[in-house]
Amino acid sequence: MVRRLYRSMLRAGLAALLLAGAVGAVRADDRTFIRDERPVVLVLDASGSMATPLGRESRLDAARRVVLDTLTLFSAKRPAGLVAYGHRRKDDCTDIETLQKIAPVDVPAIRKSLSALRPTGMTPLSAALRHAAGLLSADGGVVMLVSDGLENCREDPCAVVDALKRANAKVVFHVVGFGMADGEMKRLACIADKGGGRAIETRDATRLEQALKTLVETPPPPEAPPVAPAPPAQTVEKPVVPPPPTPKPVTLRATVGGTSVPGPVLFSVATASGATVYEGKGTEVTPDLVPGAYKVRVTIANARTESDVTVAGTADERHDIALAAGLASLAVIAAQGLDLKDTDLKGDPSWTLVPKDGQAPAELDPVLAPAAMLAPGRYDVAVALGGFTARTEIAVAAGKAVRATLDLDLGKVTLEAAVARADRSLDSGAGLSWSLDSAKAGQPPLRAEAIARPTFLVAAGSYKAHLVIAGATLTQDVVVQSGKTTTVRLELPSAELVLTGALGPDAPPFTDWRDATWTVRPVNLIGDVNAGPALENKAEASPALVLTPGEWEVTLVSGGASTTRRLTVAPGAKAAERIDLAAGRLSVSAAPSADAPPPLNVVISFFPGTPDGAFAGKPILEGGTRRDFAAILPAGRYRIAAADETGRAGTAVVELKPGESAMQEIALK
Repeated sequence: MVRRLYRSMLRAGLAALLLAGAVGAVRADDRTFIRDERPVVLVLDASGSMATPLGRESRLDAARRVVLDTLTLFSAKRPAGLVAYGHRRKDDCTDIETLQKIAPVDVPAIRKSLSALRPTGMTPLSAALRHAAGLLSADGGVVMLVSDGLENCREDPCAVVDALKRANAKVVFHVVGFGMADGEMKRLACIADKGGGRAIETRDATRLEQALKTLVETPPPPEAPPVAPAPPAQTVEKPVVPPPPTPKPVTLRATVGGTSVPGPVLFSVATASGATVYEGKGTEVTPDLVPGAYKVRVTIANARTESDVTVAGTADERHDIALAAGLASLAVIAAQGLDLKDTDLKGDPSWTLVPKDGQAPAELDPVLAPAAMLAPGRYDVAVALGGFTARTEIAVAAGKAVRATLDLDLGKVTLEAAVARADRSLDSGAGLSWSLDSAKAGQPPLRAEAIARPTFLVAAGSYKAHLVIAGATLTQDVVVQSGKTTTVRLELPSAELVLTGALGPDAPPFTDWRDATWTVRPVNLIGDVNAGPALENKAEASPALVLTPGEWEVTLVSGGASTTRRLTVAPGAKAAERIDLAAGRLSVSAAPSADAPPPLNVVISFFPGTPDGAFAGKPILEGGTRRDFAAILPAGRYRIAAADETGRAGTAVVELKPGESAMQEIALK
């Protein structure tokens, strides 16, 4: 009957709350509060995940606005406290702060404290709930948790709340999930189940506000109505049976070396007959036990201790259970002098523990600095991160702490290329193909394409650097030192090029400097190096050049013929290139008949043929001579005209083939 009455009252209160929410916002001085003056401690999640966007604001922005709005509705007689966690340090499970001690609500001070919160760190739900409960007096009160995630500090918040509830039954724990992932709210609901409160899941700021106002206005359970005295019964003589023993809270604390263990352990309590009466997790637990003998088992990782405990049933009874284990604190570093944050290593490390003295297997968390309670003995420890590994051996002693830092022994090497005798390295990576080979067999090479100065993160040791550029491969030995950055320059040697020219593919090369005029200009040199022409209208039969590697344009002019080619010369190359003109050498002899006087000057003109079978009106080449004239011309048809100073003239038509040396006589009439 009492439960039905309480449920009716609760439904009526909730209906009134929902009706008030449906009508709209109500001024604080117009609100009618249920007469509940129990102190409230609100625990607010300010961990890194609270930075997640929620519409035009973040989760934390919405939460602090709703929390402040809710606290402003408190009556002056109802004290409240405010606790936040995860807002100051990134990887610290002790980052918990009291923003307001239990007192009448100070709105300006709370507003200032809330505005300073920055979503940063971890989600220590268990420690935060323990901290909040510690603010309440023995008269109890209400703890309300607002969180968007689960515990990530290796404790069980449900077990912690169970212990806190046993220690003070007058404390009620509510939990509000705010934007949690699917299925996570079920794992937080046990906080309310163990704490005698309610669990509400919300997805947006409006529902969060409704949830908080619902919980702060939830009245305490009504007292049961007095039970009418039973009518006097007829006295019957019965044997006196002593009442059963009353369970009393007993605190069990796990210790190592006389101090509390650094993290939660699993407690199991069994009677002398072997029946398990309690299981829980934490650094200490407070089960209700009747006086008697018990066997308490404490387990963490691969360490386990069983201890006989006799419960006397006294007030504030405590028992320490010494765990036969040692604390192993491990860490992984890139190298001495090289911080992991200054590398490009991604992902979480993978740790391996191999017991060497018959201990049970154990695992380590995939974090940069794991700590674990382990059974005594020796262990081989290995860590893998980003393809690199490190190993060491540790010896764990009961009640002692051991620390070990595993050094991946990494270093950096930066490769660069420079033209021989240049002051600076190449700025452009165009055409550069790099590789770095380890001297150790079985390791694949590291590669970089089209990068002027690639940097590789590698284990310290010996390597060979290779650069493929313009068809050439350059190689240099590299020694990488642990924790240091080594810069290695590969110098691009100059290329040697010998040029020869000829009339055509079957013609012999030029040997007379008067037959060839050369121009050699840079087009696209390696590394965008600036350089001037190597030759400019230079008459030479076969020039020999030393060039910066890259692409060059070579032009050969001989008489009326010319051709241009582009050549790519590789670093260190020793090349010879023949340039064929597709031309012929034409010799002309112009003279009158034998009985006529010889000319003093004859002008020879060469008119190239046109596609329509005619000849151009302008000569491609003209020259003066007394009789004979020789010229190099592009292969093709020509009309040759000769005229002397007296007006005597003659013509001829010639078909000149590539590489041919032809002779043509013209009679002057």
